[in-house]
Amino acid sequence: MWSKYKDRVRETHQGEPQFGQQQSPVDVRTQRLVMALVFAAKSDGHIDDKERQIIEQQLRDAGIEESGRTLIQQAIDQPLDPQRLVQGVNNEEEALELYFLSCAAIDIDHFMERSYLSALGDALKIPQDVREGIEKDIQQQKLNLPG
Repeated sequence: MWSKYKDRVRETHQGEPQFGQQQSPVDVRTQRLVMALVFAAKSDGHIDDKERQIIEQQLRDAGIEESGRTLIQQAIDQPLDPQRLVQGVNNEEEALELYFLSCAAIDIDHFMERSYLSALGDALKIPQDVREGIEKDIQQQKLNLPG
């Protein structure tokens, strides 16, 4: 299923010579992913306890819990700007990863969250059907998780 999404995103970026070439260095990619989590969480104006737990769990899963705290604070202090977030994204894997993590970090229950995800999807040039598929997949995962 992920490869289906990657193919659709790649199609929307045809003609962009730098796209699809290489992945960002690990540290740049990590910073971007932490920023994506924080931006999504604060897109409705605040970061609640549940969102903070999701962010911290993602950092633990990535093995960057300590350095991640600094990255979280830096992201909190920055203005909410999807264009800034997507700078340097050079392949469909990273584009999908940013969108997926952003959707997973929040429950899309506020118009500001929906607006932010829409702007992020536009900035990443992710087709609408792919966005809907990712959101549906995440919703399904959240429903199947033991609470």
